[in-house]
Amino acid sequence: MSDIDQDIAARLDSMGVVPLIGGLIPEKATAELLGYSPAYMRQQASRGLAPLPYVLRGNRRFYRVRDIRAFALNCAG
Repeated sequence: MSDIDQDIAARLDSMGVVPLIGGLIPEKATAELLGYSPAYMRQQASRGLAPLPYVLRGNRRFYRVRDIRAFALNCAG
């Protein structure tokens, strides 16, 4: 497990978030991981400008851990 994977796992654990099957994380937890507000994530998604691809389950947005990881790596380097 790489440093970023360990960091993501530790932060999710500290938030009490357990990824769903497929590595899906709720929008609020994703926003916290990336340093965005949940409102910003919702607004951008509703405008078609979400910073990451998401999966809809009912009316809730979930983000994949692998996409969060890739986004963090691309923004850091």
